[in-house]
Amino acid sequence: MKKLFKIENIIKKEVYLHLLFWMFYVSLPFVKYIGNDYFFTQWILNNINTPLVMLTAYFCYYFIFPLKKYYKFIIFLGLLFIMTMVGVFTSKYIVDIFIHQLDNYTFKSHIFSTLSEYILVCLIFYALYAIKKSYQLSTSLKTAELKNLKSQINPHFLFNTLNNIYSYSIQNDKKASELILKLSDNFKYVFHEGQKEKVELRKDWEHLKDFISISKFRWEDKLTFDVSEDFECENDLISPLILITFIENAVKYTSKQKGNNHIISIAINTQNNELFFKCSNPCKSTYYLESEWKSSGIGLKNTIKRLDLLYPKKHSLIIEESETIFVVTLKMILC
Repeated sequence: MKKLFKIENIIKKEVYLHLLFWMFYVSLPFVKYIGNDYFFTQWILNNINTPLVMLTAYFCYYFIFPLKKYYKFIIFLGLLFIMTMVGVFTSKYIVDIFIHQLDNYTFKSHIFSTLSEYILVCLIFYALYAIKKSYQLSTSLKTAELKNLKSQINPHFLFNTLNNIYSYSIQNDKKASELILKLSDNFKYVFHEGQKEKVELRKDWEHLKDFISISKFRWEDKLTFDVSEDFECENDLISPLILITFIENAVKYTSKQKGNNHIISIAINTQNNELFFKCSNPCKSTYYLESEWKSSGIGLKNTIKRLDLLYPKKHSLIIEESETIFVVTLKMILC
């Protein structure tokens, strides 16, 4: 029931909302006069202006309300006056035919009731327009913000990898050509698939494995990756370039620690359209937080913000940090 009344669902079902409103609008006089000796006549007379009211409401909705000019209020009042008078004289002609069946009719009250009818309907449609406009603006801002967040991803990775390729090329090491190929695949994904709203989980995971392969080349004996995967369905869809941030940061901070054979553990699996992701790496608390994480422009805050925008109330992100290990656990509903 809550989903039904979400703004995005209301906007998507706008046509049905309008149909429901007009069904209520047309049937209201029938309910009002039921039991009256001439209730059917009253119902017809009360709906004489309905086509004109609809015309006025939609003209305002599509042409007047979107105007940014200060004089749109004057145009609105002028339209209301013209349509009110057209409606009054049109219905007056028919009222004259049935005048012997109506009580307490006055031309003044007819004008007032007709004008009130137009104003009320136009106000309702203005409220609908304002909600729709607000949602569209929010969506536009959300899209722009996501593009801005995506644009912050991977620049340090590119520079560092190019430095490695350069050092391998000086030594005529065949690793240089392999790194170039991996790097090419990596950025092909970022610039093509990464710009899409959703991608297949299989493709996103292949991108992550390419990144892990490049990291193995770069850090050789210093880093060891323990990777496990279990996909119920690899065709599940996910927003791209989310998981990569956690692995990037794990590699970045672990590679700066002394010694070799530091283990980065990565586990990913899907079940019943849910994704479970876990990444853990060794760390030193003081260095980890003060020296790197807080200064990273593409780190935790970026990822949390993207998750909040893309998966509101559909994800759980837990970050645990101790003196020796840093663990990220993410659960997401993929649909």
